[in-house]
Amino acid sequence: MTDGLVPDEITRLRYTLEAFLLGGDFELYEDERRIGAVSPEQVSAEMSYGKLILSCWGDGWSKSWRVVGGNDSGLGLTLDCTRQMGLARSMLELRRGERSDAPPKSRRDYCKRLAALVESNLAGIVVKHAIVARNDRKSMSGSYARLIMTDKGKGGRPVMAGIGAASAEHQTTTDRLLGAGLIWADRLRSIGQIVEGLYIFVPRERALTLATRLTAIKHDKLKISMYEVDEQKGSISPVEPFDQGDLAENFGKTARRAIWPDMDGLPVPVRRLVDSIVGIAPDYIESHLRAGSVVLSIRGLPFARVIVGRKRACFGSDGIERDLTDSNRRELESLVSDVISTRTPWSDDRNSSIYRAYGERWLESLLLRDASAVDANIDTRCVYSQVPIYRGEQRTFIDLLSATVSGRLVVMELKVSEDSDFPLQALDYWLKVGWHHQRGDFERRGYFRDVSLLTLPPLLYLVAPLFRFHATTALIASCISEQVPVYRIGINDDWRAGVRVLLRERLN
Repeated sequence: MTDGLVPDEITRLRYTLEAFLLGGDFELYEDERRIGAVSPEQVSAEMSYGKLILSCWGDGWSKSWRVVGGNDSGLGLTLDCTRQMGLARSMLELRRGERSDAPPKSRRDYCKRLAALVESNLAGIVVKHAIVARNDRKSMSGSYARLIMTDKGKGGRPVMAGIGAASAEHQTTTDRLLGAGLIWADRLRSIGQIVEGLYIFVPRERALTLATRLTAIKHDKLKISMYEVDEQKGSISPVEPFDQGDLAENFGKTARRAIWPDMDGLPVPVRRLVDSIVGIAPDYIESHLRAGSVVLSIRGLPFARVIVGRKRACFGSDGIERDLTDSNRRELESLVSDVISTRTPWSDDRNSSIYRAYGERWLESLLLRDASAVDANIDTRCVYSQVPIYRGEQRTFIDLLSATVSGRLVVMELKVSEDSDFPLQALDYWLKVGWHHQRGDFERRGYFRDVSLLTLPPLLYLVAPLFRFHATTALIASCISEQVPVYRIGINDDWRAGVRVLLRERLN
């Protein structure tokens, strides 16, 4: 699949989508994560400037993608998509029909193969059951092989839970193994099994994220072990939890060469372009430096960006962009006006993609202006959004980074729809923030001026509408070490009209 689609391919994709929608309701999944049930009335598939844009929305959520490829599997569609003006890729699945718990043959084969490899490589371990089946009611994905194992030396009791992903799975699926494993172990305990440990089986050279997460996971009630599986060689080797920052001194060099936001350091022509766009509606337009571009947004919805290297601006909605020129500037101004009038809590067109898209960014923009709505102790002088954080060669962006009036860092991760991996994704950011904090990177890069940061570990806030937390959030968060202070911050469902905290509790 490629971005370089010819017109005939785009037409075919749109026809395939429209034909699929005629069949009625379907289940929507993004990167193996269930988004929700969707009806054709909640879907828009539109052509814009030669690009196919798919928008879907439901109760309290909305998403838009540019479709760059896809195929029909018989029971549904698999679509290769981009989001965030091409900065992120994802795989969508539109599933319908009589749902069978039978997984694809490749996954069934991997499940059998993994069971055999475990018994041949791990002395004394017997696999009693090997299962690969989806159970949405129990929050168990069909992407993983789930094992029930015993140790001959312990007489068959207690048992160990095992979970693994094949090398053919997407990296996003692999990174969710820890959360899926904790859910699996809890499920076994709920049916009366005495579970002593959890074994996680990761494809070779794909364990980096999981190994880092395990440094901050409790092992007192459930011993967790991780192994890399080489499917070609038929070998299994243990992987110890490790902190990326401890691997090699060259990671320090990575931090020093990291590109941190510096709007003041932009070339003069770029600065002028940014100012000219912000000037259209200065009370509404925000600008953020990211990945070589200055992204301009209104209530979290990106509508334009200035490419630093090209010293050019482009604009558009739903991921469709074209260069800004003198002749089309009025179109940009019209787009800004539409976004301001539509992207409001009192909008008359709440099914519009302008209103529904980028919900988390909208929430982020509100808290950026007043983070005290979440915690009155936050120092509102120093609240930063989309801060780039580095670990080794990886770079990600944290939703919100702030500090309390006493100087303790606060990491905020935001969600507006359910996600079982929410606590562990937030933990990734917490670990990276802590790594930079220990090295004084934030102060050195100009953050938190006139604030004396404490050496205490940062606080970690999981912020979402109260009834949008996944049912497994408390379970997974409770497995995180007490050294990571994890708080659930439940806010009102109508947060667009103003954020109010309805629940605040420590989860671990």
